[in-house]
Amino acid sequence: MADSLLEPGERAFLQALDELDVPYLIVGAGAAVLQGAPLVTQDIDLWFADRTDRRLHQAAQRAGGVFVPGHFGMMPTQVGGGAIGDRIDVVTTPQGLQSFEEEYARSLQMDLDGIKVRVLPLERIIASKRAAGRPKDLAVIPALEAALAVQRDPGAQADD
Repeated sequence: MADSLLEPGERAFLQALDELDVPYLIVGAGAAVLQGAPLVTQDIDLWFADRTDRRLHQAAQRAGGVFVPGHFGMMPTQVGGGAIGDRIDVVTTPQGLQSFEEEYARSLQMDLDGIKVRVLPLERIIASKRAAGRPKDLAVIPALEAALAVQRDPGAQADD
């Protein structure tokens, strides 16, 4: 995996989403890392336009896993198993953001191991982390703001 940021199952799932034209956003720390934030994350947070889209099941099956859409807070939405593993989290109600359509319209398109992905911009990640207000979210805001400052002015140096 030295040449890849993704495990094979994760890569297969994202590739299948791309091939099936399923709209989604990478959000959270994973999106921030892709934009240069000096963070570490254990998973990939995905926000889907429609968790009831049958193509999500197809993508999971193609990648050797399963997609469970969840049920009104009684069971969380999940994707994983088999080759996918347990490193993909499905975000159902991100804090501090507009509708999926609005956020998707202002998202960034990036290349992740040869797959075109849509990523929530740093400004919006910061807004979401502030709105969530959890200690673990608030703790990373300085690193996100430093990455944003470097992104806006590549000549700027982040404080160590």
